[in-house]
Amino acid sequence: MLNSLKRIGIQWSKKIKSLQVILALSLSVLTIVTILLFSIFLSVIFKDTLVNHSKITTLQSVKQSSISLTNEIETMNGTAYGILDELKRTELQVNQISELLGTSFRLNRNVVSVSLLDQKGKITHYAPSQYTPKEMETVFNQRWFQNESERITVSSPHVQNLFEKNHQWVLSMTTPVTIQSKQYTLLIDYNFNSLGSYFNKVTIGKRGYSFILDDKNELIYHPKQRIIQTNAKEENLTFVKDKSDGVYITEDQKNTIAVATIPSTGWKIIGVSYLTDSLNEAIVDIKKNTLWIFLIVFSLILVMSISVSKYIAHPITNMVKVMKNVNENKFDVYTHENRFTEIQQLSGSYNHLIDQVKELMVQVKDEQEGLRKSEMNVLQAQINPHFLYNTLESILWMSERGNNKGASEMVAALGKLLRISLNKGNHMIPISQELAHAQSYLTIQQIRYKNQFHYTIEADESILVNPTIKIIIQPFLENALYHGIERMIDEGNISIKAMDKKNKILIEIKDDGIGMSLEAIQEIEKGMDSKKGGIGIRNVHQRIQMYFGKEYGVEIKSELDLGTTINIWLPKA
Repeated sequence: MLNSLKRIGIQWSKKIKSLQVILALSLSVLTIVTILLFSIFLSVIFKDTLVNHSKITTLQSVKQSSISLTNEIETMNGTAYGILDELKRTELQVNQISELLGTSFRLNRNVVSVSLLDQKGKITHYAPSQYTPKEMETVFNQRWFQNESERITVSSPHVQNLFEKNHQWVLSMTTPVTIQSKQYTLLIDYNFNSLGSYFNKVTIGKRGYSFILDDKNELIYHPKQRIIQTNAKEENLTFVKDKSDGVYITEDQKNTIAVATIPSTGWKIIGVSYLTDSLNEAIVDIKKNTLWIFLIVFSLILVMSISVSKYIAHPITNMVKVMKNVNENKFDVYTHENRFTEIQQLSGSYNHLIDQVKELMVQVKDEQEGLRKSEMNVLQAQINPHFLYNTLESILWMSERGNNKGASEMVAALGKLLRISLNKGNHMIPISQELAHAQSYLTIQQIRYKNQFHYTIEADESILVNPTIKIIIQPFLENALYHGIERMIDEGNISIKAMDKKNKILIEIKDDGIGMSLEAIQEIEKGMDSKKGGIGIRNVHQRIQMYFGKEYGVEIKSELDLGTTINIWLPKA
């Protein structure tokens, strides 16, 4: 079970890393982000549009209400002026006044009552005649009464309390009038319920409404009567107190308020709409529509992204299949994808790389073969029959003469030399073993040459463990003995120094033999980089460069009768 889950996890991991999957996911994520950002952008724009629409709707409703109320007040004024004109006729007798008032009452359906008040505010004439006036000192003391001469005044809506058993909601209009040289006040009560029913029907949105304020910013009408009775504590009248005609958004961003003034009375019609209602409804609709659009667009984009990603990734997938042949050492399979310019270039580069790899493999094979031959030649040079014969003859000669110690040292040195030379087939040895190999060789030769030369070996301890290819010092010691010191009359000296030179290691081999001319040095250096010449110097130089690079190798310095110095440069591990 665990293995199955692990395999499934690995498969999904590979799929997730697939270029096709990455492209499809990237396009899908980009689409989602784009749609979300676009939705947010549209929501902001649509919200502003809705707010503006709410403002316009509220203001239009309030203006329409103000026009209706203005027209109604003008109609009342017209009725009042008509009654005034009739009352001011000079031929009108006192006993005709009540009849005239009754006729005016019957002709105007919105009139609740028509009364004449004397100078003390007492009702002298009234209509309809079936009403019974209440006993009161004066009408002038009523709160709604506005005593302004020479003009018609309109009171705020109130409950009529002039007649018995009559408590209608009325709007009172008063104006002074002179009849037969006597001063009266004409009082006309209009039925306010007709206006109220109109305002009750006014709706702004689902829950919006309108109410009326007088010129003192006091509530004179509200569709909810209880709000008037509680002095409008539920309405924020302070917000509209000094507002001119127009439309506003409340501070809490919840309501839209529109204001329209009635010029003849100074009243203000206030329209209230609930901004949050319209916004919430619209946002719900937007979310639904956006969700459907999102699903449709996302489905289309998903199909397109999968198709496009597959179209883009297909040539790369084919190239990956071809490249897997390299892991199976199949270098004869090439790719020929040319769907895109970049893929075509990549395909060409891969094919060129395969050709170069094949050439390098042939080259490395040849170099390895040459290196094996060179190492074999070195080993053959080290253990050639002539060298072994002379060494064994010297051991035999010393044994016959009883020089067992010398023979023992020679045998030990020869064994150590052969053991390091072979080194179990390994190419690399520490510098300490290479110096030990050189010391063994010099020990054997010193015994053979009967102490005709002296040698010293010095090395920095920090580089003794540094790896090097084997048998790089002995060929130069052999040259120093056979071509330099052997021809000297005096004893010669050979010194070997292994030194730490920061990023490189220098092995210096110096002798005080007969030296070489400049021409001889140039000839040797020429042979070091060619395939001609002997095994010695060329072999060592070329092997070092094969292993470590062209910046390493052998340098030769020599002067006739002064000796020769060989510098071997190696990398520092």
